[in-house]
Amino acid sequence: MRLLVVDPHPIFRQGLAASLEAMHGVSGVTQAQSPDDAVVLDELPATNLVVLDTAAHGGVEFIATVREQSAAPVLVCTSDCREPAVFAALREGAAGFLRKEQLTHEALQAAIAAVRSGASVLSDDLLAGVVRAGEAGDAPGRTIAQLSDREQAVLALIAEGHPTREIALQLSYSERTVKNVLHDVVTKLGVRSRSQAVAQAVRDGLI
Repeated sequence: MRLLVVDPHPIFRQGLAASLEAMHGVSGVTQAQSPDDAVVLDELPATNLVVLDTAAHGGVEFIATVREQSAAPVLVCTSDCREPAVFAALREGAAGFLRKEQLTHEALQAAIAAVRSGASVLSDDLLAGVVRAGEAGDAPGRTIAQLSDREQAVLALIAEGHPTREIALQLSYSERTVKNVLHDVVTKLGVRSRSQAVAQAVRDGLI
């Protein structure tokens, strides 16, 4: 697994890269100070996961760039966890959102494993903020369709942080079926990622 760390703070970026390099299964970690630096890297198309501080100039927009150039999920790790910042990252398709202040090696490892397995990563307090803003009508996007019982069951388990394999076991589906259901949900809700689908479904009381 090849990773890319994009963070404007050298000490934090280097420490994060060192922590990632110590993880099992990681074959290399590339560092970039800014999205502008990252976008020209030859390694970007082959990257398996991006850890990004969206506080960097152009950080949120870079999520869309990653989606265009690579299939790599983007895990946001930042100190700016205000609701507008979270919503902006979810709109662009971020797979997870971590607070820098609460980051540990173990938390980072668990988040990467979850994102790589197809689960979403959003702490309880951030999810609560999404719900509150949704109730006030400020959350991103509009739900244009209802979910089937199967889609609700799968999305609810994603919201709880379960990976695809565990969801398949719990619901007695194949992993391919679970992935197909999630694809249908993302398409039906008109969103870009599982994380955004969870946020919007919670907002509208679908799960």
